[in-house]
Formats: sequence, structure tokens, C-alpha cells
Amino acid sequence: MHAIIRRLLQKGKGISQIARPGPHDWPQDDIDWTNAYANEVLTTFRGRFESASDRFKTWQPLLDRFSSAIEDVKANSRSHFRAVDETHNELCIADALLENRDPLFTCLEYEPALPGCAKSIDFRATTDAGVTVYVDVKTIKPLAKDRWEQFERAHAEGWFPSNVSVILSKEWLGGELWHNMFAVRGRMLEYSLELEQKIAEGNLSGNGSLFVLALCGEGFHWHEDELEDFVSYYYSGAHRGDDAFGNAEARYVHEKNIAIAKTISRFACMRRPQGDIFPKRLNWNIQPPRHPHFA
Repeated sequence: MHAIIRRLLQKGKGISQIARPGPHDWPQDDIDWTNAYANEVLTTFRGRFESASDRFKTWQPLLDRFSSAIEDVKANSRSHFRAVDETHNELCIADALLENRDPLFTCLEYEPALPGCAKSIDFRATTDAGVTVYVDVKTIKPLAKDRWEQFERAHAEGWFPSNVSVILSKEWLGGELWHNMFAVRGRMLEYSLELEQKIAEGNLSGNGSLFVLALCGEGFHWHEDELEDFVSYYYSGAHRGDDAFGNAEARYVHEKNIAIAKTISRFACMRRPQGDIFPKRLNWNIQPPRHPHFA
């Protein structure tokens, strides 16, 4: 099998994609857009959380965090919009948990205290039947960076499996696209290890709880199929033959002597373009890719 990965240049319109030296240099249209966007987010989720306040009593700090992130953008520049995106994604995950019906979560907590651990997991959702689900939410959005030299080194040093071709063009933002792909895969491992550490330090495993790592993106920097490859490795301990980053990841794990505990129950993938109030897609249970020769 011969997998060919192509990434084409796309033009985004997200507010954070164009850096400005300060808020006073913003065009009035952008200022108006930011205010309208923030008002819509706050109004929408405040209404939804208030209607479920009997189940979600700790919603106000989450909304306050979004407001604080917006104020930071206004006081500084669009380069600070990352925190807005991250908190907005947390709002969407909280809303999705409240909307879930099978099972129905009768209690949702934001950043609950963990026993014997100073760290926190974003959400703890419980049912009347005693089911407990922890959800950690991470947004993956690499900073723009040209890593064409690293891409050339990856080819020269044989980072890719022999049956995989990664085809990029330097003239068509190949260095930037490569950085996105490489950095995204690294974040998937990094955030998985972080959640595993929280589970271990809080002594949370072994009590029947479920642990979900929800990874969020805009749909431009990375796609769900990239998470499928990582999930395949996470649970099996072996990289698929068509996983472009299998060799590099295996070498890194070996060099750093990393032990993967496999205590994460599920991986979720949420796609929400910047500026959209609700996600375009939310898959709560990412599965490894199916073998192309079998149904």
C-alpha cells in the first residue's frame, strides 16, 4: 500500500491569523466583529448553562474565563486570541456533555479538585447510576513556522516508512504545512501523557471512571484521520505501516524512555472553525483507521 499525503494551501480568515502591533491599529470592522462575537458567545452559553444550572453549578467561572480572554485581546492584540479559542472550545464541550442523553449526566463540574493532586482535569461528569467521566480539553493550533529544513532532513534521515510518501512544495507553504503536521502529532502525545500523569497523581484509575481526552481544532491545521493514526498507536503500542509519523514517534519514545500507561478511555475530536459559535463536528469516540482491504 502506498499512502500519499498532500496538503494544499488554503486561505483562512480567522482573526488571529494576522498579527497586529497593538489594539489601536485594529480596523474598526475587526473591533466590531470581536465585540459582536464575544457578545453572542456569552449570551448563548449563559442562557444554556443557566437552564441547566441544577446540573452545572460551576459554569460561571468558565464564562468568566472567556470574558477575561476577550478583554486580554482587546487590551493587547490579536496574537492573544489563542486563549479565547481554547476557552470557547471548553464551553462547547461543557454544552455537549449537558446535551448528552445516553448517559444523562446529572452533575457536571468544571475543574473539580482531584484527591492528592494539585492539578485539575477540565470536567467531571457523573450520572445517577454512579458513572463518572473525566474530560480534559485541549486545543491544537500550531503557531505559524517555516520548518522546510526539518522536512528535508526527515527525508534524508529516513523518518518515513518506505511505503509512505509525504509530498509538499516549498513554494506552496510546504515548510509551514510540514510544521503543522509534525507539531500536531507531537501535541497528541504530549497531551496524552499529561492526562495520564493527572490520572496517576490523583489515583483515579481502577475505580471504574472513564477518561476522555478531547482534542479540538479548526479543521485547517489538522484533520480527524491524523488523530485516528495516533489512537491506533496509543492502544496497540505499534505503529501502522502507513503511519507517516510512526518511525519518528517510535524513535522519540525510545530515546526519551517514555512509557504509555494507556489509561485514557477515549479520544474525542472536535472541529470548530474560529468565529463559529458551535462545533461543526464532535466525535466522542475516535477509532483507529480501518484496513483498506477489509470492510
